[in-house]
Amino acid sequence: MRPDTRRRIRWRAGAALTVVAVVTALTTASPAWAHNALRGSTPAEGASLPTGPAAITMTFRESPNAAMAQVAVVDAAGADLVAGAPTGTGTTLTQPLRAATVAGAVSVTYRVVSTDGHPVQGKITFTVAAASPAAGSPSPVPAQTSANAPAPTTAAATSQAAAPAEEPVQPWGVAFVVGLLVGLIAIAAALAFWPRRRRSDQTGGPDAT
Repeated sequence: MRPDTRRRIRWRAGAALTVVAVVTALTTASPAWAHNALRGSTPAEGASLPTGPAAITMTFRESPNAAMAQVAVVDAAGADLVAGAPTGTGTTLTQPLRAATVAGAVSVTYRVVSTDGHPVQGKITFTVAAASPAAGSPSPVPAQTSANAPAPTTAAATSQAAAPAEEPVQPWGVAFVVGLLVGLIAIAAALAFWPRRRRSDQTGGPDAT
């Protein structure tokens, strides 16, 4: 086999391997384009409870950083229901709560930072039918801590909220990836045919005598 033929085969093989490697890398990395997001919560969005829960748990697609989590919870009267710092276990973040002071809607606003550094924020709203019996007590005694125990919940309250739709990939990200792939394919094609053209130039072209 002639040396120029071997070089041409090596160039084409290298170009083909480059294209295959790029396509494989893009296919493997595509799930990472979707950022972290809330998968569900207990109480769930829109749930109706007889009384306020002792905590709200939120489950995400990726593990949140509990130390950097910010959770604000207020009842229908605007009273702050946050009772301590949130804690994290795996992909679940738990925020302890005080008893609601009045019946009505309870609003939960959260902002967490996932392991990839991307912030995720949103809001959950559920309702309580009545304030906890201990909510209005001016000086609760230690023995009367039932207000902080988990209240009976309905099936709707304990069910996980439906997972939100996947966050769309940013348009500029798609354009960048497509442009990169097209450019690499063009480079691979040029490398594949370059030895043939070089040999033609060296021999003076097909019409050379």
